[in-house]
Amino acid sequence: MEIYDIIIIAAVVVISAVLWWLAGYAEKVRNSRWRLCWLTPAALVLVLAYISGFESLMIPAYIGAVLMILGLVFPDIHTRRKSSIAAAVMAFISLPLCLFNKWYRSVDYVKDFNTGFESMKAHYVLSEHKGVNWDELYDRYLPQFKQVYEKQDAVENEILWEKFCCEFNDLHVNYASDEEIVDKAHRKASGNDYGLVIVTLSDGRTVAAQVDESLVAKGIHEGTEIISWNGLAPVDADKNNELYSITPFADEDNRKFFEGWFAAGTGGDTAEVCYMDDDGKEQTITIPKLEGSYYDRYDEAYTKVADGMKVGHMTLNKLNDTTACLRIKFMSFDSVSEKEKHQGMKEELRQQILELKQQGIRDIVIDLRCNTGGSGTMVKAIAELFAPEGEHYYVSDAYFDRETKSYIKETDGKYKVHHDIVYNGDNILGDDGRVVLLVSDHSVSASDHMTHVLNELDNVTVMGFTESSGSAQGVSPIKLESGFLSYSSSLMLNKDGTVFIDCDDKMQSDISLDIKVPFDEKAFDAIFKEDKDYLMDESIKLLENMER
Repeated sequence: MEIYDIIIIAAVVVISAVLWWLAGYAEKVRNSRWRLCWLTPAALVLVLAYISGFESLMIPAYIGAVLMILGLVFPDIHTRRKSSIAAAVMAFISLPLCLFNKWYRSVDYVKDFNTGFESMKAHYVLSEHKGVNWDELYDRYLPQFKQVYEKQDAVENEILWEKFCCEFNDLHVNYASDEEIVDKAHRKASGNDYGLVIVTLSDGRTVAAQVDESLVAKGIHEGTEIISWNGLAPVDADKNNELYSITPFADEDNRKFFEGWFAAGTGGDTAEVCYMDDDGKEQTITIPKLEGSYYDRYDEAYTKVADGMKVGHMTLNKLNDTTACLRIKFMSFDSVSEKEKHQGMKEELRQQILELKQQGIRDIVIDLRCNTGGSGTMVKAIAELFAPEGEHYYVSDAYFDRETKSYIKETDGKYKVHHDIVYNGDNILGDDGRVVLLVSDHSVSASDHMTHVLNELDNVTVMGFTESSGSAQGVSPIKLESGFLSYSSSLMLNKDGTVFIDCDDKMQSDISLDIKVPFDEKAFDAIFKEDKDYLMDESIKLLENMER
C-alpha cells in the first residue's frame, strides 16, 4: 500500500479513539472550543488525500473521517462516541479492500498510451523524415496496452512502452517510470543467464565473452567461437530475446555491430550451444541456466566495449607526456554555466589546457563514449576552444510558422531555414595540436552535435567501433500517470534545409567516422582478456604517428 493511504487509515483509527475519549471529557469539562476537534480528522484526511491522490478503494476511510464531523454538529456524548466507532470501522474496511484488490491505485495504462500517442502524432517533428505510419502503430499497440491495463502490470507497461519507442529508431524517443520498475523490466526482458555473452567480430565470427567460470571446464572460454545457440545462428536467436526489441538503435550500422549480443539470454532451464573447440572441432553441449537474469552479464560486456574512461566528468587526465584526455560524460556543467552559455566553463577549461601545454601536452583526446547529451551551448563553447581560428558553421534553426503551428517547407521539399548558428574558433592547441574524438553508439543528442561539428574540422579525427547514436533534435517530455514520455519536437537543419543528423527511414544518419576501428580478435582480446581500454590505446597510437 501507498504510505499516505496507510497514514490516512491509521490516523482515522487513532483520532477516532482519541475523540471517543474526548467525548467523555468534554461532557465533564464543557468548552465550545472542544467542538473544533471533531473537524480535525476530515481536514487532515483532505490534505493527505490531496497529496496522495484520490483512491476509490479508500472511500470508506474518507467517509469515516467525515462521519466524525457529526461530533461538531451534535455535541452530545452518545453521537460523538457512535461516530468515533463508525469511523474506525469504516477505516478498517478500507484496509482489506486496498490490500487484496488489483485495482487499488490502478493506473489507466490505455489512457496513458492514448495521451502519449496523440501528443507524439501531433508534435513529433521527424514523422515524415522517418516515414512513421501512425495508424499502423496505433492498431498494433492499443490492444497490447489494453492487456497491460487488465493485468495492472507496471513492469509489462514499461516493456511495452520501450518497444513502442524503439519503433522510431530515434534515441530521443524514450519512456521511463521509476528506476525500480525500469530495472525489473530490463531484467525480465533479458531472459536467463547461461554464463556468457555472444559478440560479433568484424570478420563476422560470433564469439563468447564475459564467460562464467562454470563454462571453462566445458570448453568455452573468452573468445571461443559460437556456431549456434539453440539451433539458431546467434544473429537469428537475437530476435527471441525481448531485450532485443527494447534496445534502441537509430543507425543501422550501430544495430549491426550488436548483432548476436542478445542470443545468450534465450532458452528455458537449459540451452544448447554449438561451439568450435580449441582443436578446431565443433562441439555441442547443453548448459543450465544460472542464478539471476542475463541483464547483468550483458550490461557488463556492453560497458567494457562502449563506455568511456573511468574518471570524473569534465576532468583532464594525462595519458602520456604529450596527450591528455578530456572526459565528458554529459553535456552539462552547472546551472550557472547554462545561463551564461557556458562561457565561464569555457574559460576554466581554457586555463586547465594552457597549464597542460606548459607541461608539454600537445594533443587532446575528447572521450564522448556513452555521453547522454544535454546542452547545445556547451557543445558550442567546447568547439570554440579547439576549432581553428575563424568562423565555423554549427547548425540551422528551422522556420516555425506560429499561425499554422508547423515547420515550413520550401517548394523543393526541403525545410525553410530560419537562421544559421555559427561560432569562432580559438585554436587553443595551436597548429601542431590535434584532437581525437572517441564515440560509441550511445553518445547521443548533444554529443551527436559535437561529433558532427568537430568532424568538420581539419584538426579533429573522430574514432570509434561505431558511430554516435544519430539522434539530435530538440526534445520535449510529457508527464503521464505511469511515467514520462519524451520525443523529438524541435527541428534543427543543415544549411541546405535537410534534417540535421537524424536517421531517416533507412536508418542512416549524417554522422560519420574518420576511423572506424575494427572490432577484431585483437580488440576483443585487449578488452575481454587484458581488461584494456582498446579505443583509448588506439587513439594514443594514432596521435603518436600522425603527420603534422
